[in-house]
Amino acid sequence: MFSSDKEPPTELIRAKDLRGIDVWTLPSFDPRVETPEPAPEAEEPEPAESEEVPLEEVQPLTLEELESIRQDAYNEGFAIGEKEGFHSAQLKVRQEAEQALAPKLASLEMLMTHLFEPIADQDAQIEKSMIQLVEHVARQVIQRELKSDSSQIGKVLQDALRLLPMGAANVRILINSQDFAQVKALRERHEESWRILEDDTLQPGGCRVETEYSRIDATVESRIGQAIGKMFDQLHEQALHPAVPDVAIELEEAIQSAEKTVYPLGAGVTDAS
Repeated sequence: MFSSDKEPPTELIRAKDLRGIDVWTLPSFDPRVETPEPAPEAEEPEPAESEEVPLEEVQPLTLEELESIRQDAYNEGFAIGEKEGFHSAQLKVRQEAEQALAPKLASLEMLMTHLFEPIADQDAQIEKSMIQLVEHVARQVIQRELKSDSSQIGKVLQDALRLLPMGAANVRILINSQDFAQVKALRERHEESWRILEDDTLQPGGCRVETEYSRIDATVESRIGQAIGKMFDQLHEQALHPAVPDVAIELEEAIQSAEKTVYPLGAGVTDAS
């Protein structure tokens, strides 16, 4: 094992004694991964062979052909320029017209508002006057009819008595002297103990029912007032929530329609483009 007998024996292994010995490599424990095969290189297309034309066969353009090409290019450029120029001019004119019309339209709207406000106020006054007229006429007609025939006092009295609480006592009925006999007959027929009091300040056909804790006003004046009050309530509701108008004109649509009328040619060119 030792290379020379002159060297003393030792357990060390020298490098010169390792000649002819292979080095042992630790095996790998990683999973085996297959190495992808390299993609085949794309073959470059061979350049197409250009056909050589003899110089003698190449003929120059004639003057007529050059003039024709120049004229075609001029006509094409002129058509494109005319179309784009007309479109830009139309947009410019429209913008200028809108800028010029904007203040005039604003003043026109203000003027129309000032014109319509008095008309609306007048309509409201007319409606109120009509209701007041109806109230006056209704009172006169009802009073005249009740003076000649107040037989409905029975129905009015029954409706008023139904509004009293159950077990109401000490019932007093105030009526016009014209209705006394009819109310007295109604009391006897129902065997009631009502106290009937004559009050000529009340109109015929109406009454007022009183107890110790209740009072029912069924006079003609109060019933007419309730009917007229409902009419005024409806009028107020209509003022807060007006009905949809029969005819409505949108300002933007009117402007667009006017533009189409003023620029019919421009609209045709725009559609064609």
